[in-house]
Amino acid sequence: MAMASDVLCGRCGALLSNPTAPCPRCGAPASGSWQYATRRKDPLVAAMLAIIPGMGHIYLGHNMKGFGFLAGIVGMQFFGFDLDLSVIGAAIGVPMELGGGTLWVYSIVDAYRTAKHMDQGPEPGPNVRS
Repeated sequence: MAMASDVLCGRCGALLSNPTAPCPRCGAPASGSWQYATRRKDPLVAAMLAIIPGMGHIYLGHNMKGFGFLAGIVGMQFFGFDLDLSVIGAAIGVPMELGGGTLWVYSIVDAYRTAKHMDQGPEPGPNVRS
């Protein structure tokens, strides 16, 4: 059960029993202002790395998002190509390949936009002090 002094990590969401200590899981400060503690990431580098599915997000520290894009893009391309070899696959496989390509382009744009958003810092909210 959480005590009144317990806070959540602003980066990974882990429960912190000591609000003044860094997060034991990801190392972020307990204040939730982890974006300022890390080095700024270049949006163009993130977009260029995203040409390899998921790498732009991993560069930004969004590992689960990066692995999700990798699995989605590779999975759609692999199963779409595999379905193309069957009679019914032309109706299903081609859209899956197009969907994988569209997801790949979106991941590049999303990596760029995520890096730009991280550069601006957190939005003011109830837990962010100005």
